[in-house]
Amino acid sequence: MTHLWFEITAKTPPALAEAVADIVRGVAPGGVSIEEPVEILGPEQGFRVRGGEPVLIRCYLPSSELGAMLVEELRRAMEAFPAVELSARPIYEQDWAVSWREFFGVVETGGRVVVVPSWVEHEPAPGQLVIRLDPGQAFGTGHHETTRLCLGFLDGLVAPGTRVLDVGTGSGILAIAAVLLGAAQVDAIDIDPVAAEVAEQNCAANGVAGQVRVRAGRLAPGDIGEPYDLVVSNISPDANIGLVPVFERAVRPGGDLLLSGVLEQDVERVTGACAAAGFVHRETRLERDWAAIHFRREG
Repeated sequence: MTHLWFEITAKTPPALAEAVADIVRGVAPGGVSIEEPVEILGPEQGFRVRGGEPVLIRCYLPSSELGAMLVEELRRAMEAFPAVELSARPIYEQDWAVSWREFFGVVETGGRVVVVPSWVEHEPAPGQLVIRLDPGQAFGTGHHETTRLCLGFLDGLVAPGTRVLDVGTGSGILAIAAVLLGAAQVDAIDIDPVAAEVAEQNCAANGVAGQVRVRAGRLAPGDIGEPYDLVVSNISPDANIGLVPVFERAVRPGGDLLLSGVLEQDVERVTGACAAAGFVHRETRLERDWAAIHFRREG
């Protein structure tokens, strides 16, 4: 039987998960999944990540000469990570339509928002807000710690009528969540035009296209007109620090700034840069090695 795809799995120590995922993304045209070991606590408590256990980085490559070359390229790259176990297996035609879906289920965020793939039947609990989102080319399916942390914060920061700026929108998940939580308008931006296109599609699929304006490009201080009630930026620590002058103009006095994409080891550096610009640190939440940091602009 002729197989169509290689399923690649990298069993990875948690501390290496993001670095390994970045390498895999470099060869995987369809993106990657990051699967963390979780323990379901109950319908009200949600779940918790079991710290210290291996993370599975998974992707699919075409069964072709190019695919075989990419598999070997990954094997060579993983030689720099002796603790990572890399495996590859063929996926046959009758398996492919459903096999990759096994690794994506309902994501509970600890608040009102729940992320559900389109193929999963899910009966929302009372008060639960459902985002329908399929894995794709853009970051943000609710499976990564930073996305979950931001979703948890949004549950308490977004009030009816809130105006939100979503920097590094990726799949658009945070913009969609903000509207479902009551935001009147969300401006979403990403430097990747593919991500911006995916975000637009996801907003339309979730019925919030009228409240979310998506654009591709970089953000500069001159791009800011009327300041926002809330700015959320889930990108890298250095990128967040570089955008502090933009955040100064983008957040209204008394408004909120939520930063993530930040490792715990970088929290002090990011907090210091924001404090120097007049932002007051309110709270930092951690999940595994990742952080989300809430600031308020006094005034």
